Amino acid sequence: MNKVAVLTLFVGCCAMFVTGAIVKEGDVLDIQVQDHPQFSGRYQVKEDGTTDYPLLSDIPVVNLSVGELMNDLTFRLAKHIDSPLVWVTIVDKPEMNITVLGRVKTAGPVTTYVGASIQEVIQLAGGVQERADIERVKIIPEDGTDADARFFDFKEFLRDGEYAKLPPLADGDVVILLSEQRTSKVKLIGAVQKPGFFELEEEMNVFEMIYLAGGPAEKADLSRVRRFYKNEDGKTIEEVLNIQSYLDKGKMDEMPLVNEGDVIIVYARWFDWKVMLQVLNNVLLFIVTVQSLRGALAR
Repeated sequence: MNKVAVLTLFVGCCAMFVTGAIVKEGDVLDIQVQDHPQFSGRYQVKEDGTTDYPLLSDIPVVNLSVGELMNDLTFRLAKHIDSPLVWVTIVDKPEMNITVLGRVKTAGPVTTYVGASIQEVIQLAGGVQERADIERVKIIPEDGTDADARFFDFKEFLRDGEYAKLPPLADGDVVILLSEQRTSKVKLIGAVQKPGFFELEEEMNVFEMIYLAGGPAEKADLSRVRRFYKNEDGKTIEEVLNIQSYLDKGKMDEMPLVNEGDVIIVYARWFDWKVMLQVLNNVLLFIVTVQSLRGALAR
């Protein structure tokens, strides 16, 4: 019996013990060639129906049974090695390796299964760190560059819970959680000497920030200072602070701190004692003048 006949008989016997499973797009094929690790490995069936397995890259393997694929591969290997012993299986839950970088608690490679969501991958990396920009999660394919990157709004998914919007991940992908882009400037407007934007270079409270803007103007009302800031969920919060009460009580250590991106408005007093006294003085002067005129006319 010649070599080809022996191979045909062997493959036929093996095919009896494998399932009649049909190879589909996206399947992961575990190809094992006994004593030849260079011809062994796991290969995913691509969209065009081919794989990256060197001896099969020129033909589509979709819609072939596992037995047919083993038969074809055995004859192809016979041109390179003697009496190849080949076994092909479709991996039920194939593993894949994803590298997770950036604002996660444990950056580095994680091992998961094909079909795992980006949420599961981030969780395997320890979860999201503070100030991660989850609105622009960056995904770079294996051997890709920044030009090949796509972005995913993970925050929108957490809000809407639409599973269909989760991006598919492939073995070798790199997932990067970028730092949230925040301005380091604080805006002060209203009754301050020098309204505008100011760089927040160190920890400062609201009162210190007002003095960085030249201090309060003459008619500034420090009992009614409005501040806009963003909370941990990214929502804009508005609050009215009575800075004067902190000053009167000497509780500077309890003064609210300023955050990057805050907007502070110092309002002017609508009631001013100096103006009021000046008005009263003018009114009295007018009354005295009128009375003097009346007295002169009465003579």
